[in-house]
Amino acid sequence: MNHSALRQAVIDSANLLVRVGAISMSHHGNFSVRVPNTDTILLTATSSFDNLNPENLALLDLEGKLVEGEINPTNAEIVHMHAIVYKERPETGAVVHTHSTYATSFALASRSLGCSYEALVRSDMTDGIPLAKYGPRGSAESVANIAKALHVTKNTKAVLLENHGVLAFGADPAAAARANLIVEEAAQMAILAEVLGGAKNIPPELLKATVGRRDEFARAGTQKAR
Repeated sequence: MNHSALRQAVIDSANLLVRVGAISMSHHGNFSVRVPNTDTILLTATSSFDNLNPENLALLDLEGKLVEGEINPTNAEIVHMHAIVYKERPETGAVVHTHSTYATSFALASRSLGCSYEALVRSDMTDGIPLAKYGPRGSAESVANIAKALHVTKNTKAVLLENHGVLAFGADPAAAARANLIVEEAAQMAILAEVLGGAKNIPPELLKATVGRRDEFARAGTQKAR
């Protein structure tokens, strides 16, 4: 993808999260995409997903240096929060941060999110969603805590940020947005399940079976009537 296509992919994915409500009422968030085969990212330059346009993305390197464009102070704070995900998970193509209501509720309660919802399994989050301990927004402490959470939890596509929000990632902007959405769904259902005795995690032996069944049908491809 060229820069223009990458910028549009971020905007489309951010708009999806706003449209389906997988974001806080303020629509606060930030979204980044890695420029392929480089150590640079395009990051939304403002702190709201409202009225994004292609010019609202700044080009930065993974050390936080601004290469092209401009970025407001609020988003300059969180560059390293995104960069650590790209460094720790080199296969990552995009990162999104939101304060989506239900996932952030887990973060405020200082609780990780277990793998009780099948969609988490099918989205390669069989280890659930870990909790990164609190550190001031985008600080070295915060970034180190995110890195620690990613080290401890290998099979995940998101991290809950204690007292803050959620950080989700994927191969591209659409995949990162989908991870954010699925984590929000899982958190919502887990909270609702509390009135019925609490969500029950899927047994470990069935996690592998669930992934295997997904992959079996994926290999077979689309079925067409003859």
